[in-house]
Amino acid sequence: MFKGRERRLHERYAALASHYTFEPLFCLPARGNEKPRAENRVKDLQRQWATPVPSVPDRETLNVHLLACCRRQAEHTVAGQHEPIGARFVRDKASALPLPSRPFDACIFPVAQVDKYQTVQFDCNRDSVPRAHAFCAVTVKGYSDRVEVVAAGQVVARHGRSYGQDEQVLDPLPYLAALARRPAALEHAPVLRDWQLPPAFAALRQDLERRHGPRAGCRHSIRVLQLLGDHPVGRVHEAVEGCLGQEGLTAERVRAAAERLAAAAGTPGTGAAADVVTPLCQYQVPRPDLGRFKQLLSQGDSEDVR
Repeated sequence: MFKGRERRLHERYAALASHYTFEPLFCLPARGNEKPRAENRVKDLQRQWATPVPSVPDRETLNVHLLACCRRQAEHTVAGQHEPIGARFVRDKASALPLPSRPFDACIFPVAQVDKYQTVQFDCNRDSVPRAHAFCAVTVKGYSDRVEVVAAGQVVARHGRSYGQDEQVLDPLPYLAALARRPAALEHAPVLRDWQLPPAFAALRQDLERRHGPRAGCRHSIRVLQLLGDHPVGRVHEAVEGCLGQEGLTAERVRAAAERLAAAAGTPGTGAAADVVTPLCQYQVPRPDLGRFKQLLSQGDSEDVR
């Protein structure tokens, strides 16, 4: 049993204290005078900065809004003081120890195993990993807003963090390499079938199938999609739009157009699809509800009884 200010530090909090070289100091239980205005300050900030509630599309925009609020607050002078908050902060900062050269890596990092479906489990969900790392042990770094998968010291996959249960957060790019062997996955695998690409890609597939037949046209379409492993979607989209309607249209012609655009921009392709880290899109695919099968079985039993 701990007494007074004694605590057992969580290992990550101890790492935080070590990184920034500070000694934790905890308040005594039931001693509100040791943390004056701690609770009321939250209400003050909510009233000043979040009333009405800001309407923002994402976390980055919210952070921009809060930073602007902080800068306005820095110009405010507290009653009883002779200089604004910002000037006092600059003076206090000059007296403080310098920050480390890199920020603290605020995450947890369990070790996990990638399965045969190129997914790894983290926090009751599964995230996709490039095909080259299937069946391998990896480190999963869980941040508040994202999940990174690390193998051999390199980040090989990055996803937005899901706080749901039994969800699959899948990136289509790592699955492109398997399309050459399993072209039917383009129609049946949800991560590829529901991929939200610009309409020009669907128009290109229709054009290729009309020219070369359904099977050959599908394979040409797959080779065009695999270009997204080497080039950004905007570049491939521009190449597709430039090739639509041309005589002798093939995937190789689209590839040549994408490479010309890359050369003109001075940014060549990035390599194979399996090595891409930054995803274009992510999909959360719910797990199948096995309870429905039980309902079908129970209905069959009732019909047998009748």
